[in-house]
Amino acid sequence: MRRTLCTKAAVIIVVTLCLQLGFQAAKAQNREDQHHSFQAPSEGSVAGEDNGMAGEGDKPVAKLSLDQFERRGMNGAAIEGDFSYGDDVNKVVLEVDFERGGGETEKNERWLVYSRSISKDWNFLAGFRHDLQRETTSRNWLAIGLVGETPYSLEMDAVLFLGRNGSTAFRLEGEYDAKLAEKVSLIPRLELNFFGQNDEIAGSGSGLSQIEIGLRLLYEIHPKFSPYIGVHHERVVGNAADFAREEGEKVYSTVWVVGFRAWF
Repeated sequence: MRRTLCTKAAVIIVVTLCLQLGFQAAKAQNREDQHHSFQAPSEGSVAGEDNGMAGEGDKPVAKLSLDQFERRGMNGAAIEGDFSYGDDVNKVVLEVDFERGGGETEKNERWLVYSRSISKDWNFLAGFRHDLQRETTSRNWLAIGLVGETPYSLEMDAVLFLGRNGSTAFRLEGEYDAKLAEKVSLIPRLELNFFGQNDEIAGSGSGLSQIEIGLRLLYEIHPKFSPYIGVHHERVVGNAADFAREEGEKVYSTVWVVGFRAWF
């Protein structure tokens, strides 16, 4: 029964995304509006296409991006942001992904990756992810993946993780910026986390382990600063849900959020 409910939740968000795509024609997005620094290159600067010189992009620049800086419910918080340095073709990126709820740190990741454009809309990335956990054993992962934008401006991240002793994980993220007005956007977001094995200490189970669904209403005060309000839902499923119940923990939560996006 619980897996059926989780499947329905995933289907609902996918249908929502499809409806948004159907009701809004594709619009060209300003490259600075993308939600993190793994941006696809500007036209004419894809590796190997810039005046015939492979590997050349624009002048290297530094950029700090905050995709999420938010309060969740009464005692939760989330910070997702990165610092990048490079041109439109090659970048080095430092990223932080932090979530806290229910008095516990649920996610505390540090990324160091190299990102290289492979087409007009897609980047290949490779590097390391460190999960810093005080309550459990910290973990290190080799990260390999693709980040980019599909037709109709649907942003997608697909990253494979390789850990110690043959452990594996996979994360798929999707986000769509639906323009309701010139400065108002409704942003649905979906994140799915898969694992290749059970890890009761970390609270993760083999197969689909965690689902996160968010919906945020954003108002652009300035091109570099946009506050928002919304709702965030997450749940663990499968074996991960069984581990949570054994520890007397909730398997799902839904909270309101308030925060902002910014880049410098």
